[in-house]
This record gives sequence, structure tokens and C-alpha cells, in this order.
Amino acid sequence: AADRAYLDKPPEIFDYQVTSKATDDDSIPTLFFGEMVFPWMSQDYAECSGVGCSALATALAQKNDWGPLYDKDHMRKVLDSQSGVSRAAAAVYYGDMYVDFENSMKVASRGGPLEQCKTYVTNEYQHSGLRDDGANIFTKLYEMAT
Repeated sequence: AADRAYLDKPPEIFDYQVTSKATDDDSIPTLFFGEMVFPWMSQDYAECSGVGCSALATALAQKNDWGPLYDKDHMRKVLDSQSGVSRAAAAVYYGDMYVDFENSMKVASRGGPLEQCKTYVTNEYQHSGLRDDGANIFTKLYEMAT
């Protein structure tokens, strides 16, 4: 999907010299590729090379019949406090450059599929919070969920 999105847009929209210019109206978004896999990565990065990696990356890039990523009704059902099936807590990093804060909060808000999920909202960490201070964050989330 990332490869198709990249190919469908004009190249200048991904140019940091264009997108890094501050605008008052945010009309020029800054786009990140932090957790994307592109077919060419199997040739550029040794970690992504090897038997089958190139074919896999190409197949994933070309796949266009993905089903829904999440089953909202099922998530709501298992997190329902009356069912007792599951409990959840999530860290939401206010300044996360890869995960939009507003979208995260919308999913976890009243009426959202994760409305029963407790959220730990913080600006102490970025996207790499678990790597930077995993034990502390996991302990906090565990305590919130239990």
C-alpha cells in the first residue's frame, strides 16, 4: 500500500525540502515512511535481502485485496467490561511522528472500538517508548489493565 501511495502522488510531496517548511495552515503535510516496506528495500538493505525477501516485498506491495484491518465489533465485544474476556491499556505518545494522536484518541474514545481500553497519554516518549523505557511503560500499562 505504501508503494502504491508513493507512486500515486507527485514526487515533490515527499521532498523534505518542501514538506519541512512551516506553514500556518498545515496545508503541506510531512509524510514519514518509518514502518513501511518497499520492494526496493530487499536490494538496498542487507537485512531485507535473502531468499524470498524480494519476492515477498513485491507481493505485499502489489496486494490490493486486503480485508478490514480490525473487526471493530469483535474488539468492542472482548473489551466489554461485562464480558470479562479481556482488558487493555495502551500508551499514546502525544508527539508521535508515525501515529496520529487525534486518530489514536478517536479510536479509544467513547463510541470507538477501543472505548474500554485505558490510555496512558504522555509526551515523555516518542514512537520508540517501549525501546527507550520499556520496563517502566509496560509496568504502567499492566497496572492500568489489571
